[in-house]
Amino acid sequence: MLKAVIVALAAALAAAGSNDEGVAFLAENAKKEGVISLPSGLQYKVLRSGDGDAHPKAGTSCSCHYAGTLIDGTTFDSSYDRGSPTSFAPNQVIKGWTEAMQLMVEGDKWEMYIPSDLGYGDRGSPPKIPGGSVLVFTMEIIKINGETVPAVKCDVATKDKCTDREAAYIDKMRSKGGFAKELKRLSGMDVKNLAPELASWLNKRKSILGKMIQAGPEL
Repeated sequence: MLKAVIVALAAALAAAGSNDEGVAFLAENAKKEGVISLPSGLQYKVLRSGDGDAHPKAGTSCSCHYAGTLIDGTTFDSSYDRGSPTSFAPNQVIKGWTEAMQLMVEGDKWEMYIPSDLGYGDRGSPPKIPGGSVLVFTMEIIKINGETVPAVKCDVATKDKCTDREAAYIDKMRSKGGFAKELKRLSGMDVKNLAPELASWLNKRKSILGKMIQAGPEL
């Protein structure tokens, strides 16, 4: 049931800016094994889990390899083809990358499926990316070159490696439900004026909710 709700929410958000082909692609893609749909409409699949223990901050430069294609497989950009990684911070790139990169750790390699409104929107990026295009990216973070946010190692199913506070939050959300709605609410909060401790707990809650969504109904 939860998976169906997430899929429907992601499809609705994607429809806001993606063309018809993109909307259909995302709807079908969300049903595939291993694909995780976030409240924003971003979808991703973990190709390799890194051994890093921290996420980059929004303004932290990261050395990355990536390749981008349209949904028909046409490649429009690739650092792999150029033979060297590229460095950029999450807040310097398209919205889909901004969100995804802050969920990744060093060594992670993901395949991302990005709705138009989290990519280049109705204008596209001529001549290679038409307006309304859904984009598919393979991305890996090779090195985080600056400030980080500690990654949550807590297992939301078993509570292994969870602090008492994290375990209590998992129990609370299990009883309350609405993981996607709460994640969307927290993601919309302005952290600029939050004390460091509160900002850290906010990020941990978002990470835990993301894991609970990923675990799906079996949680």
